[in-house]
Amino acid sequence: MASRRSTSTTSTAAAKTVATSTPAAEVESPEASLVNVVKKKELIERVSEASGVKRGLTKKVIESLLKEMGDILQDGGELNVPPLGKLSVNRQKEIANAFILIAKLRRPKGMLAEKKPKVEGEDGAVDAASENAAE
Repeated sequence: MASRRSTSTTSTAAAKTVATSTPAAEVESPEASLVNVVKKKELIERVSEASGVKRGLTKKVIESLLKEMGDILQDGGELNVPPLGKLSVNRQKEIANAFILIAKLRRPKGMLAEKKPKVEGEDGAVDAASENAAE
């Protein structure tokens, strides 16, 4: 037979308060935002197609542009490039092997007139203009 271990309390011991927990309420997790990451190779391809310039020349121009933009922002400057918008650095920090720049991009709504926002429908993403035309 297994022996039982018993504990006894003395009459002088104060009443113990036992914490009881209630089950946690169900919380819906926020939807994961899908970020469309465009890498340099894809950017070069898009610009090459849009401009009709050969990829080799487009690559040289884009790499030079990105280097100059990075240098301007790292030196604390602002960029005001109308198709892109106004880009400025809010905070800057230097770590062991990199510079961290926290930047702000301000784009007036007029610059975004060509792009229509995507509206999520039952079938997936639908262009807002085509959805309005269907109504």
